[in-house]
Amino acid sequence: MPYPPSDASPEAVRDRLAANSYSAMPTVAVHEAYPGHHWHLAHLAVTNQRPVRGLLRTPYFVEGWALYAEQLLADAGYFTDARAALRQVDFRLFRAARIVADVSLHTGRWSVEQAVEYMSTHASLTPDVARAEVARYCAWPTQAASYLTGALEIARMRDAWLAAERGSLREFHDRLAATGGLPIMLAERALSA
Repeated sequence: MPYPPSDASPEAVRDRLAANSYSAMPTVAVHEAYPGHHWHLAHLAVTNQRPVRGLLRTPYFVEGWALYAEQLLADAGYFTDARAALRQVDFRLFRAARIVADVSLHTGRWSVEQAVEYMSTHASLTPDVARAEVARYCAWPTQAASYLTGALEIARMRDAWLAAERGSLREFHDRLAATGGLPIMLAERALSA
């Protein structure tokens, strides 16, 4: 959870804390730890034969992997508590809303206020949290869109891998993770090599 700004009102601090409930913890743990970011980086540390791949990463792969991991565990039945399962779906919808807001901001179709309004009404965010999110999109174009875009591309590569009977799901995950954080198209090429 990002820290609230130092000048945040007590109400803004409460809103931020409320947005990070107990029901969010299983999804956040999967995304940030296992089998998300921590697993990916640990796997890369052991399997990486090309040091530059450990240094250069694209968010489309890195964040895509972590969001892909969330859905992978959801599909496997990991989220047994109904509130946690609903929160995982809510997080995925939030990532979809990010794409709309990010692209609309950076193509000039929306103002900051329009993006804040959209995120407040379509992504389960309070206005203060939505404003902080939109400020992030303004500072880091396309990063917010990378989560779901990357996850969908990884799922597409997985489906193609399994349909072609190239190996098991575990082999796909190991080979893909070992590519580092390459742009998705290059990671797909590395899988074919």
